[in-house]
Formats: sequence, structure tokens, C-alpha cells
Amino acid sequence: MGVQESTAVGQGYRQETTGERVIDRLAAVERQLWWLLGAALLADLLTTYAGLQAGLTEGNPAMRAAIDAAGVAALLGVKLAVVGVGAGLRRVLDERGAVVPLGLALPWLVAAAVNSTLLF
Repeated sequence: MGVQESTAVGQGYRQETTGERVIDRLAAVERQLWWLLGAALLADLLTTYAGLQAGLTEGNPAMRAAIDAAGVAALLGVKLAVVGVGAGLRRVLDERGAVVPLGLALPWLVAAAVNSTLLF
């Protein structure tokens, strides 16, 4: 006697997981997430620059060395390179790639918030 398939599965229905629903929601607002990423990048750059001008130091030792060697342009260059890698990664992923801009934006938003707290 074989295993009976449920009616729902037999008719082509499947249960969505929570992860799939989140991905669908992110995919629906992906364009806005890329704009958020741009805003996060700009906020982090501006607050980092302001902090350096106010006498604070960069917390990331690798970025501190790069800024010491090439100035704030190094910070911009690294961030643009990271966005470029993220955009390339997004192109090879399916709808799950919508997490890329969010994953890049969140740490930069946190960094900008920390910088702002230290400045003000």
C-alpha cells in the first residue's frame, strides 16, 4: 500500500515558510532597499568624516590604516567597492538577492547612528 499524497499537494499547493514570505516582501520593495543602502552609505560617510574632523578615530583598524594612507577617499572607495560586489552578487541570485541591499545597509545605518551619538 502506497503513501497517500495530501489533496493540497496533489493540487499543486504548498505551504510557504516564513523565510519565503520575508523574501517575497523584501523582493517587493527591493528598489527602495537600494535607495536605503545609498542613504546609509552617505550617512556613514558624512558622520565618519565629521567624527574624524572632531578628533574621533575610525574604529575599524583596516579602515583606519587606509584613511591614514589615502584620506577619506579611501573610505568612499572601499564602500563603493562593497556596493559593487553586492550588486554583482545580486545579479547572480534569484529573488533571494533582495536581502543584499538590506544586508549592506543595516551595518552602515548602525555605524551612522553610533557616529551621530558620539558627535552630538
